[in-house]
Amino acid sequence: MSRWLWVIYPLAMISVNVVWGGVLQVMLGRQVAELLGETTGAAGMLGLVISAGAISSLVAQPLLGLLSDKTSSRFLGRRNIWILGSAVAAALALLVTASSPSPLVLAITWAIAMWPLSGLQAALTAVLPERVPIRNRGTMSGLVGASSILGAFGGITIAGLTTNLFVGYVGIAAVVLVLGTIFALTTKDYVPVRATVHSSKAERRAAARFPSFRSAPDFWWTFAGRFLIIFGYNFMSGMQLYILADYIGVGTVTEAAAVLVAVQGVSTLGLLVFSIIGGWLSDRFGRIRVFVGLSSLLFAPGALVYLLVPTLTGAFIASGIFGIAFGVYLAVDQSLITRVLPNMDNAARDLGVMNVANAGPQVIAPVLAGAVVAATGLYQPLFIVTIVAVILGAISVRFIKSVR
Repeated sequence: MSRWLWVIYPLAMISVNVVWGGVLQVMLGRQVAELLGETTGAAGMLGLVISAGAISSLVAQPLLGLLSDKTSSRFLGRRNIWILGSAVAAALALLVTASSPSPLVLAITWAIAMWPLSGLQAALTAVLPERVPIRNRGTMSGLVGASSILGAFGGITIAGLTTNLFVGYVGIAAVVLVLGTIFALTTKDYVPVRATVHSSKAERRAAARFPSFRSAPDFWWTFAGRFLIIFGYNFMSGMQLYILADYIGVGTVTEAAAVLVAVQGVSTLGLLVFSIIGGWLSDRFGRIRVFVGLSSLLFAPGALVYLLVPTLTGAFIASGIFGIAFGVYLAVDQSLITRVLPNMDNAARDLGVMNVANAGPQVIAPVLAGAVVAATGLYQPLFIVTIVAVILGAISVRFIKSVR
């Protein structure tokens, strides 16, 4: 692995996360409000726009990952050519999204924009198992986790500081284009084994076969663990604004939004620090499962604090616990994923499948959580479901056999 990869790979991951922070969290909401010309119905329409993009991403990630795996290019290499092409297409798609004349068109253009963005993310995610040695993957995963948070914050900053909507989109598109292009043009791609070693048709067919639970149990146990952890976390965090306003009672929703910035700041600080520490420790001790299991269990006391201490102080304490837990988890779980891939020649496809365990719960959990609160008028069930989900996620790690 080249030393340059330590620098440019985390920077390249910023190019994806600047979109998730700037566009997904800020720009789409501003755009929907401007297009409707009123606040009535804006929240519901924004939910439809975001859901359209999420569903599009669930389809695009594994499919484009598969196409990336099958690509054979002498120019730049199979991943780098996808990173370059996707960065260019994503930048153009973002500008088209910025020009949407109605909410319906916005939903369509955002869903279309998710395809090049998913292609960029799928190809970049495959870089970790293909170009980073096992002994360094925890540390690199930690750096990537930290850069993801910085990228999201950078996107929010660009979106927040630009008064003109189109200018904000241009700034975010420029980051995607520049960082993606630099990575593609300055790094050496991985050459898959099948490109250098002659294999029979039957061997190639077996390698390309979609992994089943029987053929790749560790892959699917890892999938289950990630799904449960992300589901448990989002089941509660998706309602955090209303938890602060109604359950803890800090004031109106507007006042709660201001408090949420400070609460999330504590979580973000913990995540940044412990994503790097957690990744380094896993490399230092050569153990992955124990760190994944412990960080998964650490989500439970965070939810328990919310359940037993419904105060603003409790919210800050819980947020700090979640930041530490998520920081360590993001670093070591990503490293674990790279070690349970069934076949390196299909890394992008299988990582795209694994991303369903990340994106799926983010679509499902807030909807179910909102239904629970609407039906019961209570927030306590959210914390209980979170605790049960993360404990089950931690237990699933015990069934992984091929990784220490």
